[in-house]
Amino acid sequence: MFENVREDIRQAVTWHAVPVVRRWLGPRAETVASILLSAEAQVVLVYRLQAWLRAHRVPLLPLLCRRLTMLLAGVSIGDRVRIGPGLLINHGHVVIDGTTTIGPYCSIAPFVTIGLNTGGPDASLDGPTIGRFVFIGTGAKILGPVRVGDNARIGANAVVLGDVPDNATAVGVPARVLPHASPLGPVARDGERADD
Repeated sequence: MFENVREDIRQAVTWHAVPVVRRWLGPRAETVASILLSAEAQVVLVYRLQAWLRAHRVPLLPLLCRRLTMLLAGVSIGDRVRIGPGLLINHGHVVIDGTTTIGPYCSIAPFVTIGLNTGGPDASLDGPTIGRFVFIGTGAKILGPVRVGDNARIGANAVVLGDVPDNATAVGVPARVLPHASPLGPVARDGERADD
C-alpha cells in the first residue's frame, strides 16, 4: 500500500504542481500544497486508506471513506476495486465499481463509469481489467468483464463492451477499435511488461 501512496503523491505533485510554494518554501511544502489543493489527489489517498481498512477488516470506516470521496470530488470507488499506483483522476465525477482492476499510471477524465454490465443477455457481475498507462476520456463507459490493454486510449463518450488490445484506441457507441502501428506509451523490453 505504501509504495502505491508514494507513486500517487508523486503523480499529484507532477500534475498539480504549485511552483510558487516550491520557490518560497521548498519541495516538501509543494508536495503538501499539491495534495491540499487537489480534491482528486485527496480522493486517491482516501481510497488507499479505504482499501487498507477493508483489508484489515475494520468495520464502518471503509464506508465512511467512500462517502468522503463522493463529497470531495463526486468519485465513487467500490469495495472490490483494485487500483495500481499513480492513478490520476481529472476533475472527479467518476464511478468505479464491480470486481474491477486498474493498472498503474492510468488517467481517468471526468464523468467516466467503469464497472458492471447488468443489462441484456451479457449481464455479468465481473468488472473490467484495465492495463497500464491507459487514458480514459471524458464520459467514457467501460462495462462488463472486458480487458483494456496497456497504453490503450478510450475516446470521449465511448461505450466499451468488448476487449481493447494493447496500443489501440477505442471510439464510438458501441466502441470500435482503431489499432496503431507504433506504441502509444512505454514499451516493454526483452519480453517484460513496461515498468515491471
